[in-house]
Amino acid sequence: MCESFNKWIVKARFFPIITMLEIIRRKVMVRIQSNRSKSLSWNTVICPNILKKINSYISLSGVCHAICNGQDQYEVKHWNNRFTMDLQKKECSCRYWQLSGLPCPHAISCIFFKTNTLDDYISKCYTVEEFNKIYNYCLIPVEGMQSWPQSDRPPLQAPGYVRMPGEKERKRESNEKPKVGKISRVGTVIRCRKCKQIGHNRSICDKSYVCQYISFRDKQHHAT
Repeated sequence: MCESFNKWIVKARFFPIITMLEIIRRKVMVRIQSNRSKSLSWNTVICPNILKKINSYISLSGVCHAICNGQDQYEVKHWNNRFTMDLQKKECSCRYWQLSGLPCPHAISCIFFKTNTLDDYISKCYTVEEFNKIYNYCLIPVEGMQSWPQSDRPPLQAPGYVRMPGEKERKRESNEKPKVGKISRVGTVIRCRKCKQIGHNRSICDKSYVCQYISFRDKQHHAT
């Protein structure tokens, strides 16, 4: 939930604190209004997205074979696996029902063995009634910052720029060897592997006239 909310306000985080809070407040106001309007068109007991999951679980329950012991406890065979079920405690040995509040395909096969309705075995937090309770309270509109009352306290000043220290290495013990860095190449002579001349490397050998100039200079030197 924290990661989802953080992604939802990621653009607002780059603004100053008051502007950031105002952007978040307006986003929350729009979200409450849109969800309230969306729920008015629902005519089911369970929320539509949850109902889609339940329908997919109902189709999967067709391959489950349930056996009852007479006390609302069942043994369900699903392919090569076997699970135990307790309808009174609303527990399945696969633990999906306990973790999500939705009956798993194994539980649905046991519920249909007993009754034809699933509403009593689905957690109330997935009902449309509970959904409307979440968005029952709306935020009050707020005027712009120009209409806000002025405080008698001195205005806040932006903090000065503080240059943060760079990355520092850890302090080594007296018996530790110093860190070996890269050897400096200052003073080294660069020799081309193509023409065997100095002053450049092979990556720029064909792109410059260095080799031609050196070859011409050597010929003039031998001629004299």
